Amino acid sequence: MTVSEFLITIESDQSYVNHSLYLKSSDNYGCVYKWLIKSNDIAIRKEIFVELNPQESELNLEDKTVVSYIEVYPAQ
Repeated sequence: MTVSEFLITIESDQSYVNHSLYLKSSDNYGCVYKWLIKSNDIAIRKEIFVELNPQESELNLEDKTVVSYIEVYPAQ
């Protein structure tokens, strides 16, 4: 799966707050995204680290392959 496909998965979640997804940091080894989800009448911050294939350094971030990912808890 590419980073672009992964982001579509996040944005398609019913609890996702529209336009809240943004890139916090990135390099050739990984990236961190943050976004909000709705829970009743409040928003909860989510953050995830995505491991990338460093051999794809010539590609745009959204075209790189997701090797693995893990949620950062608690998101700050």
